[in-house]
Amino acid sequence: GGNDAGSESLANTLNASAKSFQAAENNATSGIALLELAENALTELNNLATRLKEVGIADTQSTNTTADTAALNAEAIYISDTIDSIISSLTYNSINILGTSAKTFDVGINDAGNTQEIKSTTGITTTNINDATGANGSMDTALGEITQSLGAVAGSLTSLQAYRNVATTTAAHLMEAASNLQDTDFAEETAKITKQSLIKNYALAMVATANAEEIEKLKLLA
Repeated sequence: GGNDAGSESLANTLNASAKSFQAAENNATSGIALLELAENALTELNNLATRLKEVGIADTQSTNTTADTAALNAEAIYISDTIDSIISSLTYNSINILGTSAKTFDVGINDAGNTQEIKSTTGITTTNINDATGANGSMDTALGEITQSLGAVAGSLTSLQAYRNVATTTAAHLMEAASNLQDTDFAEETAKITKQSLIKNYALAMVATANAEEIEKLKLLA
């Protein structure tokens, strides 16, 4: 009937919406993975910048020998190159997620196609250090930028995890609602078929009994 068709149509709509929320859940999961990669890299950059600051401080010692200074310069250059390489080359799905300027991405969060902006960095200036002299001052700037970026990532993660939880829960509820609608229809249809089958079988039984009685009468007449 019309109600059955309407229920099926609604169930289909609910299932379609559930699939959209599942897609949003997948989007959020991908965004979270991107942010976690950025967070790990930023934590490593923080360690490297902290060490480079220590090298800069060590370089200010007047007791340093020429060999000491050469060693500090070599380490400073190596750490600086490593920091700059991570900032410029870290990618997720072939997309650079760090850099000298802020990086933002839009992630779909629901069935309506709404998006949430996430930020993987606020931007970190290239260190570009050629010796240990003054590295401690440069690293104060870098450490501040890394800390800001970590804050942006943490906020983005919290937001996206919340949206993913909503998408996961909503998809599950929608699928359950659709399933319940379809199960009710299925139960009703099964009941109808069973009832029709019983009536048909009862009618056949009655005909068979009547025929048997007629045969008995014929035998008596014979």
